[in-house]
Amino acid sequence: MGELLIGRPALKLEVAISVPLDLTSVISLVFRATDARRFERWLVEARKALGAEWEHDLDTLLGFSGRLLYYVEELLMSFDPFRPEHREAGFEDYLAHLKRLPAWAYRSMAIQAVLRVALDRGVLEAPPESEDPAAWRSFIEPGLTRADADEVVRLVLAPEQLKERTVCLLERFWRELYAAEFERALPAMRRALRQAKATTFASVAAAFEELSGHRLPDEVQLALPRVERVTFCPSYHLGNFVQFILYPPELILYFNCQRTSAATQPEVESVISPDLLPGLRALGDGTRLRIIELLRNGERYAQEIVGMLGISQSAVSRHLAMLEAAGIVTVRPANGMKYYAINSQRLRQIAEELERIGSVESLSTEHDKSNGLRAGFSRAAGRSLLAEEKPPHSTVG
Repeated sequence: MGELLIGRPALKLEVAISVPLDLTSVISLVFRATDARRFERWLVEARKALGAEWEHDLDTLLGFSGRLLYYVEELLMSFDPFRPEHREAGFEDYLAHLKRLPAWAYRSMAIQAVLRVALDRGVLEAPPESEDPAAWRSFIEPGLTRADADEVVRLVLAPEQLKERTVCLLERFWRELYAAEFERALPAMRRALRQAKATTFASVAAAFEELSGHRLPDEVQLALPRVERVTFCPSYHLGNFVQFILYPPELILYFNCQRTSAATQPEVESVISPDLLPGLRALGDGTRLRIIELLRNGERYAQEIVGMLGISQSAVSRHLAMLEAAGIVTVRPANGMKYYAINSQRLRQIAEELERIGSVESLSTEHDKSNGLRAGFSRAAGRSLLAEEKPPHSTVG
């Protein structure tokens, strides 16, 4: 029977939007947006709008924990953004959490951020046991990017001030700068969310490449054995950059939602609706078609489908989630279970749209035939339109 090994749970691939997840992405982009040639215009203008004092706070609080800005990641993960009640959290939820945290927690998060910088350098570090500023300066200096070492030391040794400035920075950034922009970008992010949910990916690397247009960074690929859940987050202002949060067992991968929407949305005058592609992707799999066949005679609960298909519950859950996201099945919770049924109206909608596309193609074919007949009459009259036209110049761009 072979050797008995301890198994690892299957990697979960999810897609999510929440204010804490998006705010963490955007504030780190604004921190970096010092070059108007490389960053999106809104980010550059947002940084300019900060003013000297506020810009100093941003550079101080994000600029002491390495190139990956680990401190702001620690703030996010202290919120546990993937708890069911936090998955669609707003800013007020996040702010209330940050205000509830004791001051010593901010010091601990700052220390943890610096320790992560040391680990990236292959160094096992430990924070100073005393309150000696010189020892703390030596501990903090390897992670500095834009912050002043002495100022960071003073904040770490006075955690009440660290908490106050951190909370104030995030609150002002949201209320005065980003709240309205988030609402403007939200429809595009939600559209990208639906499109990503309606797609099946062979691997994390394949998903990241399709959604972002980039290869998965090597450091992320090497860390995947320590990851249990990968969450893809649409970002409106990411542009052509790669952004991720590696916090085992969690991995958050951001992708440019404007790129995703542009790549999958039909032309304005197209007869193809935006909902067709998710539907076709959901139907383009043998297992999901088998699930639809099982539901032909009425609704079934999830565990019943698992037993009939003979595959893992996690795999069935992924297939059902994709069918649900595409609107092909409906879900009815009852007695702690989920019952699934076919959405016949949605299947008819997909079939009718495919038929309509075929009809348009038929009309186009008839139009081409008509043009061909007219061209034939011209040639029969002894006048060739093609012969009178000069060949176009060939150019190489």
